[in-house]
Amino acid sequence: MLIKRTQQIASPAVRKLLRPFSSEERYHKIADIGEGGLSRVISSFDSCLNRVIAVKELREEFLTDPDLLNAFITEVKMISYLDHPGVVTVYDTHLTKDQQLRYTMQLVEGRTLQEFLLYHQQPEAVSENYLSEVINMFTRLCETLAFVHDKGVVHLDLKPENIILGQYGEVKIMDWGNAYLYDPRFYEDYVRKFQKEASEANIELEVRDGILGTPLYMSPEQTLSRNGLGPASDIFSLGVVIYELLTGQRPFAAPTVDEIVEQVRTLIPPPVHELNPDIPMQLSHIVGRMMQKAPGDRHQSAHEVLHDLQTAQTSGQAFPLWEIPAGQVIFREGDPGDFTIRIKSGRIEISKENQGSKKVLAELGPGDVLGELAVFSDLPRTATATALEDTAVYLMRSAEVNAELDKLSPWVSQIIHALSNRFDLLNQRVMKLENEG
Repeated sequence: MLIKRTQQIASPAVRKLLRPFSSEERYHKIADIGEGGLSRVISSFDSCLNRVIAVKELREEFLTDPDLLNAFITEVKMISYLDHPGVVTVYDTHLTKDQQLRYTMQLVEGRTLQEFLLYHQQPEAVSENYLSEVINMFTRLCETLAFVHDKGVVHLDLKPENIILGQYGEVKIMDWGNAYLYDPRFYEDYVRKFQKEASEANIELEVRDGILGTPLYMSPEQTLSRNGLGPASDIFSLGVVIYELLTGQRPFAAPTVDEIVEQVRTLIPPPVHELNPDIPMQLSHIVGRMMQKAPGDRHQSAHEVLHDLQTAQTSGQAFPLWEIPAGQVIFREGDPGDFTIRIKSGRIEISKENQGSKKVLAELGPGDVLGELAVFSDLPRTATATALEDTAVYLMRSAEVNAELDKLSPWVSQIIHALSNRFDLLNQRVMKLENEG
């Protein structure tokens, strides 16, 4: 039986079918994509599966350098470990006939975030949807980093050139050559789970020593050492990227690397909303926190950033319900305007003192809002509100009102405050005319 099967494999028909699967004949170069200091990337056609892929290979002059070869192997293992839609998928790794080490991966058709930035700096590229596009990319990048950090990995070279935007909405983080296992336990447990007899040499991912990365996007602590770096370092770098997307300016810029590093460590750049008044305050605050100098002052995980982003984009949260018995005064004329209410059920009387006697201005019922002018204008109450019957209202305090306003562009908030002040002035004039009449 074994002899018969061997004869079948040796037959010309079988050899012809298996030939495309050999690494020497399987991949056919199409074009050069890019070349770095250590490796090059080309697009190739996979004649076995009939698809276009990307092939990354170590340059010939480095094939005999054990350290660089190990760094290349570590990179491909790292990417393979991070199986997520926001990370380019590795298909395989192999040696060619001339001992050239390569790995094949998904080819993403699109443009880098750097190209996106340059395009949108042109006057004719102004888009009404730009902010929503940036927030969508911001969210996708945070989702990827949340996964990556949960796996014990930090990227340490996040920048627009290393983020690619696919033609169908993909947002992928590229170039993991500087990535670092800040907590190797997750990777070690993962390998041992599927390879019970794995040797320590096969499990360990060694990374190059030294301060590596791009100074314009490094965290302050990364400019000093790789030791002890964690998710907060990537969060700072992502904050710098988003800052540039929202303002069109880099927060740190100087003619020399040493000056850039000094700025990264000491310079506090202007808040995003000061450079771009269309940016909601809450979004500006998120980016500002991400770029705090001390790691402990930043978000401690990408999950935290995602939570703040979601809060910044959602309104109409459930406000507390306040049960008010009949006859109770809700607020009096002259009180500070530190809350507003919306009536769920019951009736409320609005009255004002006029020459020593009470004048009823209105009766409000379910769905009506009251107290809003004082909250927006920061002026004292101009009337008294009293529950005519047992009443239930939704309560929104001034801090919650301001939080909702922070989700809007600053100029929208200014318009609301200006209108509130004008309505208040108009109300005062009407009351004066009524008193005179």
